[in-house]
Amino acid sequence: MRCFPLAATLLAGALCSIHPAQARPFDEAGARQQIKALLALPFATDLVGASKVDRFAWVEKRNGVRNILAADATGAPKALTHFTQDDGTDLWGLALSPNGKTLAYVEGGDPEYPDDPSPNPNLSAFGTHQTVHLVLDGGKEIQVGEGWNPTFSPDGQMLAFTQKGSLFLAPVGGAAKEVMTVRGSLTSLQWAPDGTALAFTLDRGTHALVGVWRLKPATMAFLAPALAQDSLPTFSPDGRFVAFVREHTPLTYQSPPKAAFWNLHVYDLATNTDHVVWTPPAGHGGRFFAPEGSGLLWSDNTHLLFPWEGSGWLRVCRVETATAAAPQCLTPDKAEVSSYRLSADGKTLFYTSNAGNVDTWHAWRQTLDGAAPQRLTQGEAMETDLALAGGSVGVMAASATQTAHPVLLAQGHTEHTPVVPELPANTHFVTPRTVIFRSTDGGEVHGQLFVPEGDAKTPRAALVFVHGGPHRQMLPAFNSMGYYSNAYAMNQTLAAQGYVVLSVNYRSGTGYGEAFRNAPDIGRQGASEYRDVLAAATYLKTRPDVDPARIGIWGGSWGGYLTALALARNSDVFAAGADFHGVHDMTRPDKFGLSPAQNKAAHDLEWQSSPAADIAHWHAPVLLVHGDDDYNVEFEQSTLLARLLSEQGVPYEEHAFPNERHAFLRMQDWLTAYMWMDTFFGRTLAPRVSGSPH
Repeated sequence: MRCFPLAATLLAGALCSIHPAQARPFDEAGARQQIKALLALPFATDLVGASKVDRFAWVEKRNGVRNILAADATGAPKALTHFTQDDGTDLWGLALSPNGKTLAYVEGGDPEYPDDPSPNPNLSAFGTHQTVHLVLDGGKEIQVGEGWNPTFSPDGQMLAFTQKGSLFLAPVGGAAKEVMTVRGSLTSLQWAPDGTALAFTLDRGTHALVGVWRLKPATMAFLAPALAQDSLPTFSPDGRFVAFVREHTPLTYQSPPKAAFWNLHVYDLATNTDHVVWTPPAGHGGRFFAPEGSGLLWSDNTHLLFPWEGSGWLRVCRVETATAAAPQCLTPDKAEVSSYRLSADGKTLFYTSNAGNVDTWHAWRQTLDGAAPQRLTQGEAMETDLALAGGSVGVMAASATQTAHPVLLAQGHTEHTPVVPELPANTHFVTPRTVIFRSTDGGEVHGQLFVPEGDAKTPRAALVFVHGGPHRQMLPAFNSMGYYSNAYAMNQTLAAQGYVVLSVNYRSGTGYGEAFRNAPDIGRQGASEYRDVLAAATYLKTRPDVDPARIGIWGGSWGGYLTALALARNSDVFAAGADFHGVHDMTRPDKFGLSPAQNKAAHDLEWQSSPAADIAHWHAPVLLVHGDDDYNVEFEQSTLLARLLSEQGVPYEEHAFPNERHAFLRMQDWLTAYMWMDTFFGRTLAPRVSGSPH
């Protein structure tokens, strides 16, 4: 750990001669063994299904190595790829042909930034590429070309994909041909039901357009182009209409919105006319928000399903496109959805929701005739995502002791789990429990508490964990996102070592309604979510098994920001912190459309919401970790903080991963970073030796 002279030399001496941690039930070597074993567990993502048959495919990461598996609703999984190295090469963008016999996927690149240079965390001498692949029936694999977004035609004979502003078409098994190129990025593709056209979204930064490419003749047309962000184009079942969302982003933050900033459009391709189907009222739901991977769905040629927060909760609603009637919301109120799909006949909605308990998620089935929803699974595992294949349903499940894995329901009934993750032997695990406490302004805050086994002879060190996003929700289980599955595994490992850990779901997160996610004064508008973080530390202080002088904090991304904010504002509360790729200066450039006075007021508030603004009060030691190929948070945010800490004489430990992205792509890098943190907290949160300076 780098140490710097402080004005208070006694403090500097204490920090530079930190005593080793006293023996805990689970030592550092045991921690490394456990976190390595947990990170190596099979972890599944990207579940997709074939439209005509009961066949699913998904990506499995096992011991850091990614491969694609496939299975029908009742059979054993079969590996479709055969990679053997943890080199950080991502596999994503999966698509199955309608008959399930051909798989398309993307190798390399970054799903969040698919048109930017491909990452190279394994330090390959000549870099990497983002390429589209096909695995044909029988196992033969073909590299189709560079790009992403592979999408099969309705008959399964053609594959479309994109690279930046170029559209490519390839007969399955044949060579790809560039058929169109435009300025910007093509960010979505959907085939017309008869396979004669493709709808797409063209992102040009300041605005986005919805267009249609017709194969014969080879022509491009844009649908009611405007001055907005258009997205989620979706063909009606008969192919005559394209529905899409149009958004105008407000210049200033409003909670709740004082106007409606989006509406639903339906474009008639037969008459080339655009129709605004519905505009939400101002207030809750006045800004558009959709679960990741979900969008608009036609139940027939006149009814459209869409996500809306009109009641203050994210629900799936249905509107009649030919009338001005108010929409009907289908999923339960006081609950949110995280994914949803519609059966092939358009009569049954499948979704995942936290109905009944906002801290648990399950999969549901609901017919559109008004019948009550039925839960699909009955176990204790949580399901936050699903896919349909033929007449079967697949859900992504995870529990307190099992990483994310597919559970397949043949024809929606018989459960089949192709891969069952089992904890390795000698794993020290606790069952986290949900706790609810009050913030400094009275708001209700939920968290998960990890309490080490056994009675503490002396009060323990404790840690607050803050997730990123900030639009995320931690649960008392492994997470369906790899980043937070890893964090859950690390929190379990910290608890095994004797730390009391509180993972806090602060305001601006998901799962607790629109008012919680868009709470007043969050982030750059005043960092009001920090009140919840401070309340978590206050809660820990009230516990008799916690030493109030040994409370630390850790998190990544937005959690890194809040970790830095905690140390800058309250080094008297938080004795140490680990900040993974956090934001430290929240100020942004001037916005067009705001007066100089308005821009100055915005900058003042952004600065006051930044850790850098309170750097003079920061004296607790901190661990800084950042990948220098980060496209989510600029690497400069961490180099800036290191410079500021150096000027203030604050001790810090610094580490960089050359060529790594925001969410580290190699398991070995997660393991290395977590062990840096484990060792760091072992020093900084160790019990004080009698007589040592404070």
